[in-house]
Amino acid sequence: MVAVLLLNSCWKGTDLSKVTTEIELPPTEDIELSQFLVQLDRQAKEDPNSAIHHGRLAMAYDANGFVNQAIKAYENAALLDPSELRWPYLQALAVSQQGSIEDAVELMKRAIRLEPTYLPSYLATGYWLLDLGRFDEACDIFKEAEHTSGSDLYELPLLLGSIQCQFELGKHDIAFQLLDKLTISDLPPYAIRVRERVTRTTGTDNVIRDPSGHEQAEPMTWSDPIAGEVVEFTRGFAAESLLAQKLIDGGRAEDAVPLIKSLRSRYAQEPQLVELHSAALIELKRHTEAIEVLQAGLTQFEGEHLLHFNLALLYELVGRVDDALKELDRAIELEARFIEAYDAKTTLLINQENPQAAGETLQASLAFRAPSADSHYLLGVLYGGQGDWVQSIEQFTHAIKLRPDDAKNHASLALILSEVGRFEDALVAIQSAQILNPDDARVKQAIEILIANEVLESY
Repeated sequence: MVAVLLLNSCWKGTDLSKVTTEIELPPTEDIELSQFLVQLDRQAKEDPNSAIHHGRLAMAYDANGFVNQAIKAYENAALLDPSELRWPYLQALAVSQQGSIEDAVELMKRAIRLEPTYLPSYLATGYWLLDLGRFDEACDIFKEAEHTSGSDLYELPLLLGSIQCQFELGKHDIAFQLLDKLTISDLPPYAIRVRERVTRTTGTDNVIRDPSGHEQAEPMTWSDPIAGEVVEFTRGFAAESLLAQKLIDGGRAEDAVPLIKSLRSRYAQEPQLVELHSAALIELKRHTEAIEVLQAGLTQFEGEHLLHFNLALLYELVGRVDDALKELDRAIELEARFIEAYDAKTTLLINQENPQAAGETLQASLAFRAPSADSHYLLGVLYGGQGDWVQSIEQFTHAIKLRPDDAKNHASLALILSEVGRFEDALVAIQSAQILNPDDARVKQAIEILIANEVLESY
């Protein structure tokens, strides 16, 4: 009797006609994933009043990239057990993936009402409200979260959210004052962008710039145990490989390694897994093991040019330059159009102060790559460094044709023209460079050289 009462408490008063059991199973060629989804779908249909079965099916859809099906199944689970936090919470995250941010906010507010102490609910809602331009509401959410138990675990994302909503409301002084609380020395790119934006606007821009120079940074992230549960429902080669890559990219290579080993035992014919395995080991600074993984992989997949390429990069990393060059040559031999291998070899040869071989490598790649001003510019530099003025002039001229508004191309051409005594042409080239960008470092350097060589009068 007790068990029956507990079951009834989950769905008493629920309109069960709204529960959709006929969610179409998504097509997939992965047998393991297909069998897993069929099993969970059958369980949900055999026990249609079970929120747990519908929720598990939803999480499986979600983990493997079937967002539309996941949303419907999460809704079923929420209807059957309206007191459970996970279902509206995970549905909100899934809905946000579709770009329906306003709907996601409403679902997440429902999750907050169900469990007011789960901080990630506030963070997701606050950052979505920022995206929607609803700054007053965002400030209220972040303020509410700050007074919730456990907020110290999420101090950085809460602080950054508060700074942004105050800033967007025009309260720049308050936003700047909150910056004083950013005491972490190793800030993520997102935090650096927020800090720079506030300091520039308040006229106190004395901070170090993000060395990446990227305008777009990765979104702010935080620990989320409930969302982490979804990962356990990942199945099949494609989804689990993607999960492993995400773990590596997210700084969790140690967690990726056992997953990759499991994948390799089940999908022994997939060379991509050898690459993933070595990438995880490299992230963990276990370079010797990574080399062994790639070498062993090549005994099975000798014709895989990407494995040779990755092994070359790893050899270079540990200082085995000759071995790196051999692997790059093998990669090019296997795939003549593999531009990345030419570029890696060119860079390696330049670093080894072998401009002639670097130039030959880059020249060979031109037959396979799209016309590139950068490639011709680099060839011009390499030929110039060898004293081959004719080839250098030809390459800089090509670069100018492809990108006539790049001042450094004109400045470099001016220097080479002066070397062969074509002073009038050199003067025209440096004047073009000055008009395009007088502040360019290469242009200034070229002018100084031309003045020192008495090709150009000082002014």
